[in-house]
Amino acid sequence: MPRRPTETEDGIPLFLVPHVVMKGIHKYGEEVEWAEIRRTSRHFYSVRIRTRSVKREFRVRARAERSPGRIAVCDHGGNGCAK
Repeated sequence: MPRRPTETEDGIPLFLVPHVVMKGIHKYGEEVEWAEIRRTSRHFYSVRIRTRSVKREFRVRARAERSPGRIAVCDHGGNGCAK
């Protein structure tokens, strides 16, 4: 499976670096492999974010765990289960 290209943003001022990293983490979620911040000139930085693919069964499970108001349903209808 080919890797996705690394997302790179150049010319980021120092005070915006945390926001750019946070935006990348919110955009890619659990797929973020690493983030690299390098000083380019004066108070400007280059931010690179590498993502990886996540197995499909893990992606669905993580999405279900994040969704609020989720109701657990089981087949036998025992205690704590919705019928």
